[in-house]
Amino acid sequence: MKILHSCFALLALSFFINCEMKPVEDVYGLSPEETNQLIAGLIANQSLRDNGNGTISDPVANLVWQKCTHGQVYRAGFNDCLGAPQGSLFNPNDVNRAGAIQVAFCDSQTHACNSISYPQVIQGTSSISIAGSSELFAACQNSNYLGATWRVPTPLEYQRLVIPGRAATLQYFPSTQEEDYWTAWSNQDDLPGETAFAISFDRQSYGVERSVVKTQRNYVRCVRQGP
Repeated sequence: MKILHSCFALLALSFFINCEMKPVEDVYGLSPEETNQLIAGLIANQSLRDNGNGTISDPVANLVWQKCTHGQVYRAGFNDCLGAPQGSLFNPNDVNRAGAIQVAFCDSQTHACNSISYPQVIQGTSSISIAGSSELFAACQNSNYLGATWRVPTPLEYQRLVIPGRAATLQYFPSTQEEDYWTAWSNQDDLPGETAFAISFDRQSYGVERSVVKTQRNYVRCVRQGP
């Protein structure tokens, strides 16, 4: 009988030992998931180069980005972005915008400002019978910063900026607004052509792709192909 009790005791002890809660492994206070995100961000950031002239190069993707959001002014002495205060209707002197200007994808909720074939890229002249004008297209096309020709980024190109995380983005692109930034693509699943894609730079929804009504005003960061 004693032998039987001893067996039960050993089995119970073995059960509790095997079910003991194991501590979560961490690295410098970060969980494995957070550590992986940090490593991914560091790897992604290795492709970005600050040119010290208001542009950021991505040699891997052969892209050159404007450091400043459209409307902001690059300050060489501080290597940052600042401009005249541009606020909203309710806050006309919002200094947090640092001069950033919001523009509409199109003045018409149609395909008047983009091509019809996929991908439906923003353009300066209408391909349909409806006339349209694009503040967004003009914002980059008329930039002429450093004498170069600029354009609106695609969703895929924006994703290269958001992969490292918001903090990493701000290191290269100061005064980035915590709102949506227009992409160059209309929403191909929206048959009437009322919406286009934008990327969120808000800290709560960072990197999320949205489908936004074209007449709504959002920010944009212009890009061009590398040398």
